[in-house]
Amino acid sequence: MNQPSMTYGEVMQYGMENMSWLRRHSRWGSRMVNLFLIITQMGFCCVYFVFLSDNVKQVVEAANATTFSCQVNHTNQTEVLVPSFDSRIYMLIVLPFFILLVFIPNLKYLAPLSLIANLVMTLSLILIYVYSIMNITYPIDLPKVGRFKDYPLFFGTAIFAFEGIGVVLPLENKMQRPQRFTEVLFLGMGIVTFLYISLGTVGYMCFGEHIGGSITLNLPNCWTYQAVKLLYCFGIFITFALQFYVPAEILIPPALARVGERWEKLVDLMLRTFLVIIT
Repeated sequence: MNQPSMTYGEVMQYGMENMSWLRRHSRWGSRMVNLFLIITQMGFCCVYFVFLSDNVKQVVEAANATTFSCQVNHTNQTEVLVPSFDSRIYMLIVLPFFILLVFIPNLKYLAPLSLIANLVMTLSLILIYVYSIMNITYPIDLPKVGRFKDYPLFFGTAIFAFEGIGVVLPLENKMQRPQRFTEVLFLGMGIVTFLYISLGTVGYMCFGEHIGGSITLNLPNCWTYQAVKLLYCFGIFITFALQFYVPAEILIPPALARVGERWEKLVDLMLRTFLVIIT
């Protein structure tokens, strides 16, 4: 189409315009794709809130009993000794920080933060792999197949695992050398797929069928692994802005087009704040 960059909605629209029997519905095709993108990306952002609050809550509640000795914890859960606030209170505590983060409008400015987040999460992953592999109990006696009622949860988790799919085109559109994007995509998704499958398998073999919803919630109550949780929380916090970028780019520009230039900045910040509060 001789376009320098295209969104997912535009790709859908141009695709439908090339088919005579769908041409007059092309605008609706674009809106449908944008609607589904908003739902999925905002859903991912909701999960980020849950992950952050649950892990920070666990670290705070176990702080008094946290030691420097990392013994195997066969209960599959960090021991909670001092009950604190409900998880929803922790969500409210981190809310202002998420709002300030999404005030960063451009992916270019998020790149250095994203790099730091990736390095932090890589360090955390290495420590989780080491602990999980070293503490697999033999012989391994675990169910080979999951229960049928858990399959919807599995598919939801699997889709969430590839949350980055929504930022593929926005990232390509912002690249200095977009012609190399195919290499970046295959390499990035290949690494991510390997990590998810291998860590899921190793974690299941280590912690058993009663493993927590997030593998970090199964780590032992020592400062090394409490630090891992906090490092991972930091990485998740930074990457929230990447997931939020997609719905913001769909919803905010049409709204700004309806207001005067002097009000654009204020309306932009208010809409970003409102969308984060929704999550």
